Amino acid sequence: MLKKIILHGVLLGLSLFMFGCGGSSTGNTQTETQPVAGGDPGNDTNTTVSVSHKVTSQQEASSFLSRATFGATEEEIASLVKAGDYDTWLDAQFAKTPSYHVAWAHSHAKGVNGIADLNSSREDWKKYSDGLGVLQRDAWWDIAVNGEDQLRQRVAFALSEILVISRNGPLLTFPDARISYYDVLVKDAFGNFETLLQDVTYHPAMGRYLSYLGNAKGDPKVGSHPDENYAREVMQLFTIGLYELNMDGSKKTKKGKPIPTYTQADIRQMAKVFTGLSDDNGQFEAEAYFNSFHARTAPMAAFESEHDSSEKKILHGQKVIAAGGDTKTDINAALHILFMHPNVAPFISKQLIQRLVTSNPSPEYMERVSKVFADNGKGVRGDLKAVVKAILLDDEALRGKHDPDTFGKFREPLLYVSHLFRAFHAKNGEHTLQQGDTKLYRYQSFNFNGTGMMKQEGPLEALTVFNYFSPDDAPSVLKKQGLAAPELELYGKEGIDDVLMGLITKNGFVYRLYNITAELQLDTEKALVHEKKYDALLDRLDLVLTAGDLSADTRKAIKKYMQEHATLDDEKLVRYTIGLVMTSPDYALQQ
Repeated sequence: MLKKIILHGVLLGLSLFMFGCGGSSTGNTQTETQPVAGGDPGNDTNTTVSVSHKVTSQQEASSFLSRATFGATEEEIASLVKAGDYDTWLDAQFAKTPSYHVAWAHSHAKGVNGIADLNSSREDWKKYSDGLGVLQRDAWWDIAVNGEDQLRQRVAFALSEILVISRNGPLLTFPDARISYYDVLVKDAFGNFETLLQDVTYHPAMGRYLSYLGNAKGDPKVGSHPDENYAREVMQLFTIGLYELNMDGSKKTKKGKPIPTYTQADIRQMAKVFTGLSDDNGQFEAEAYFNSFHARTAPMAAFESEHDSSEKKILHGQKVIAAGGDTKTDINAALHILFMHPNVAPFISKQLIQRLVTSNPSPEYMERVSKVFADNGKGVRGDLKAVVKAILLDDEALRGKHDPDTFGKFREPLLYVSHLFRAFHAKNGEHTLQQGDTKLYRYQSFNFNGTGMMKQEGPLEALTVFNYFSPDDAPSVLKKQGLAAPELELYGKEGIDDVLMGLITKNGFVYRLYNITAELQLDTEKALVHEKKYDALLDRLDLVLTAGDLSADTRKAIKKYMQEHATLDDEKLVRYTIGLVMTSPDYALQQ
């Protein structure tokens, strides 16, 4: 349904894309399709049918990697098949050393033109903030494409779309604050959600972005009140959402209406909690904000004279934070209250499922993952490693593609590019970073900047705190059927082909205009085209790109195109063929 209704030649605007969808898939089907009823996976006393986590085919491995990495590669598919089961792969990924973005920047940026290396001159993050905003993107792309800790990086990106800060806004000229914040998500991706929530709350990038850095207690003499921004968003977006939820994600109701989780009075009470924090520069005053690399990257410090230590009653007055507490005691108490709220499990679990697996998880899938969030089987709440494992190994995730009416998610534009670069082993080139006409640093990068970042979806570049798209949004044709397809907000009526095809075909205008250095490695594909082994090439692209889901009609149309354009240069025909696969409905819908 998702593919047929939305992508039947409507949204993907490539002029070469002359076919719709339909027909049967050419990929191998699963041999084990055991349904699993509701219950807590991993509980030996549960009566649910046990699910095999064995890898049964290359296509299945490719599909799994599309969810757990920034894009499958031929080598990783073979490695996963050889491992034989997903648990082994996941455990190996959990054990990988994290790739940190600040460390990448400091180790790669070598000064030119008499400028010191960034590692030895960290205050230059502010001096050259315009140029170093580009370096933040370069670091992200290199790690997303080449980092060995793929699962951690994919989960960190998912978290960045929930616990949002952005370059757009008050952090525009502070790339070190942004990149340091992202490293918190990387560090905590497999930790405990409460720890993550604390680390996010105390980070100065979040403090500045949501305006509670330097947030002073109210003064009745002048009628001032604490800033309410973070108090609202930490509830609405980061923990409990707007309405009370059941564990399966459905809304609880009273007299037929959804039950609000909090009121404006709760926001005002919560605002008093988040007072007394400023960056760690020794001063609370506004003019001292963000005046050093340390202040922009170290956890915020408490200034007790600016903290409201009065009693706070939150969540409809049912939870009380006693008077007399200091800044961190009150903040940690408030965060713990939110963390323990029953909504957090389904609210966060659903968004992680949506970012990794499917936009429309079944209630049963939702409940199984929510239960793991609530208790990892060892009495621990909020264990993100257990949650990620439950999401990726759930029967619906591994077998759900056989319910094509609702299963799957549209690939985010950014994920098109990361997969393209990974699948075809894009090599980066030497890049000299400039600010205006001043040359600053030299390092290797793809230099994928300035291209509108695939419909404004760059890392940490959402237009608002509500992310690039709303998790429940969809075109009206899907909304009427109760389905979500949030990523389509970024596609637009002309599709996403302008930038994507410029990268795939190495369009001279696009590459020269933006000085892109990414070089796809296509020797194997060119050899197949040269020998007119079109079916072998399509088999290869179908496995790595569409996980065996390239439909018979799509495949037939692409092969016909290749035969009719056999006189094209081998490389050009390969690039056009890749473009046809990646702009097809079969690729757009990740299943």
